Amino acid sequence: MAAIAPQRRRRQIQALIAAASLMAASVFAAPATPLIDLQIGVGLTKPPYILGPGAGGMEYEIADKALEAAGYRMVAQHLPPARALALLRVRRLDGMLSVAEGIGGENYFSEPYLHYQNAAISLRSRGIRLRGMDDLRLYSVAAFQNASLILGDEFRSAIARHPDYKEYPQQLTQNKLLFTGRVDVVIGDRLIFRYLSRQLESPINVQQALTYHPLFPPSPRMAAFRDPVVRNAFNAGLKTIRHNGTYGAILKKYQDYMQP
Repeated sequence: MAAIAPQRRRRQIQALIAAASLMAASVFAAPATPLIDLQIGVGLTKPPYILGPGAGGMEYEIADKALEAAGYRMVAQHLPPARALALLRVRRLDGMLSVAEGIGGENYFSEPYLHYQNAAISLRSRGIRLRGMDDLRLYSVAAFQNASLILGDEFRSAIARHPDYKEYPQQLTQNKLLFTGRVDVVIGDRLIFRYLSRQLESPINVQQALTYHPLFPPSPRMAAFRDPVVRNAFNAGLKTIRHNGTYGAILKKYQDYMQP
């Protein structure tokens, strides 16, 4: 009998180990908690930040991954900003991207997740020097649509009554005008300009050296949400993807793509 007890104890221990293994396996095999859908206004095509329905983009992917890290799934609604803001106010959207500081009404704003960098851009061969906004009056200028409303009072004053200042709804037009020498200076975001330059074809020479005149400060972009809980979760998710390398990988993906 003395020899049977140790065997029984061994079988009991083995049974306990097997049971524990099954429990662990069931835990790891359990499906992940489903993500909660959020209806988010993401803006219209604005490469490389927003590439359009189903195509992603730098800004789109940062927001998508930040929300995913927080337990949400971004259901993108591609809308003009004014329309997205109106739908957010009547609670038909849960949030919207690419909100500038001070815009958005009674909503909850995230930490900045990206900065746009507008600049005055000229062909280096022209030898143009811009020491300040007022120097823009000396040259023909092509800007993106609503630049006079977005880029601040100093810019608005500089181009007021400018005899050769125009805004274009299609930013690709600015690139064409600059590289073909039909305008002296264009105003736009550096990454958008670089991205669109890749869309131009021969005989337009996009290899011409450029000068970027830093007349404008960085423009932080935030997300606006109806619910402060979601806003806080987005901020936490943004922190997570910054720390785990996802954020940096997204930036590198698009900046490498735009290299000549």
